[in-house]
Amino acid sequence: MLYKQVNQSQLQASKAGSSKEVLHAGTAVRRCPRGVRCQRMLATAAEQVLTGRAPLDHNQLVREGHYEAPLVQQQAAKRDGEQPAIASILPALQLFSSSSSPSCDALVVGCGPAGIYLAAQMAKRGLSVGLVGPDGPFVNNYGVWVDEFKELGLGHTLEREFGDALCYFHEEKEVRVGRAYGRVSRRLLRQHLLDLAKQHGVRYLPAAVEDIQLSADGKTSIVTCSGGQTLKSRLVTLASGQAAGRFLQYEQDAPTVAAQTAYGIEAEVKGYNEAYHPELMLFMDFRRHHSGLWDGAARSLRQGTHPNAGEGLWGTDDEVPSFLYAMPLGGNRVFLEETCLVAKPALQFAVLKRRLERRLAAMGVQVEQIHEEEWSYIPVGGPLPTTNQPITAFGAAANLVHPATGFSVSRSLRQAPEMAAAVAAALQKHDSVSDVAAAVWDQLWSLERRQQAAFHVFGMELLTQLDLAATNDFFNTFFALPPFYWRGFLGASLSFTQVLAFALLTFVYAPINIKAKLVMHLLADPAGTYLIKRFFAKIEAEDSSNSSAATSSSSDSSSNRSNNGAEPTAAALVTVP
Repeated sequence: MLYKQVNQSQLQASKAGSSKEVLHAGTAVRRCPRGVRCQRMLATAAEQVLTGRAPLDHNQLVREGHYEAPLVQQQAAKRDGEQPAIASILPALQLFSSSSSPSCDALVVGCGPAGIYLAAQMAKRGLSVGLVGPDGPFVNNYGVWVDEFKELGLGHTLEREFGDALCYFHEEKEVRVGRAYGRVSRRLLRQHLLDLAKQHGVRYLPAAVEDIQLSADGKTSIVTCSGGQTLKSRLVTLASGQAAGRFLQYEQDAPTVAAQTAYGIEAEVKGYNEAYHPELMLFMDFRRHHSGLWDGAARSLRQGTHPNAGEGLWGTDDEVPSFLYAMPLGGNRVFLEETCLVAKPALQFAVLKRRLERRLAAMGVQVEQIHEEEWSYIPVGGPLPTTNQPITAFGAAANLVHPATGFSVSRSLRQAPEMAAAVAAALQKHDSVSDVAAAVWDQLWSLERRQQAAFHVFGMELLTQLDLAATNDFFNTFFALPPFYWRGFLGASLSFTQVLAFALLTFVYAPINIKAKLVMHLLADPAGTYLIKRFFAKIEAEDSSNSSAATSSSSDSSSNRSNNGAEPTAAALVTVP
């Protein structure tokens, strides 16, 4: 009952924006308000009462929505009658009985884009693959870079393409990214992925996973589902989003999880085409139009004339920045979303909703009919999964979410074939679940990728500490870099050496205030310590590899001399340290 009461009060507060907690959070400052602390305590107590288990740690609470969990759950529970049931497309998965062989070689838990595509890729490589998870539609809006999606062969799933993406970091200063952006059709993407899964023989069970245990011989995992069904597999991969963290183990030395939040509407509006470009993507509008302006006044605003001190920045040192993200969909229909890129604690949906309403009013945009509301909550950053556990993960469940942008779909789909190939190779080579999982983790989160992730976390943690003025300076610097580097950073595709070049260029291009913040962040923030540790871990690994190679070379030399009948020299007997 306590859990239900907490959910209801949270939902009412978020909708009405009138509770003490929401009013107190309306200042949207970085300090954790008293109301939020109370909500944390209630959420912890609710978790304990509901499950009978020890409460979740802070990171897992944040992954699952924290004090915005009711609206996160409401978003996930949306329905779409035009998306067919998975069970109507994929054949049923065989259940496990004590006398039968494993249900499948590989079991994927989770029916989002990452889970379905990974299952299809595994099956394509000759594995028997099971997919398990609640049978629901895709409900989130996905925005992607067109070139990335077309490289994946998914261009036909784009329902809208924009020739360029616009950003505003100051009045009268438009930044054109120079890269096409697209909106994914949820229905087309889901149908395409399910068709692939069916084509390659993936089988499906509509159920939630409650427990995963190793068999006595360590060669299979036994999975217990919500309906009492039992499955047996040689490897289990969690692709069920952030809730999968309940089954996973994580690093202990990383910064804590943050969150990207956004409140959006798809609506019929008046005045959008006069306020913004009607054919191009509005990627980021950080101008402070949500405060201090009369209705319609923002359209005629000139640089330095905002009534709230020039750029509208007076009194915003502690304010969490947010921006408008918008997709014109033709006619008067537009998808509009007020987004907080990253914050600790998460910026509340109620605050974002008020900002969106005020921003639109200031730009003279009138909402006439709302077709859909969206509450987007994306946990970002935090610790990576450890490699010494007998369960693997993929997609958001494996932290394949870019910590500094929140992007994950394209990256997960791009890495799915690699992951599937690693699973197939590991199952062929190893018998024990632990050995198979270790090999897969090493491929998914190699040492170089962990170092890259540490750099992304470093950038994310910096963004959580910047005020609006510094945020605008940072992004002006970011998009002034050569496109190869900022595109690679957004796509998480830069190598270790390229990441270092990106960091150096960012420092060179940055104004003095950002240079100072970067240096202080590296030297004094835990994220800097985390990055330095990962950097030296790579150097140590390379030294160890070189040492092993030298030892192997020395041994081979000794062996060859012995085989030729010659006595080994003293040098051949020395092991290189």
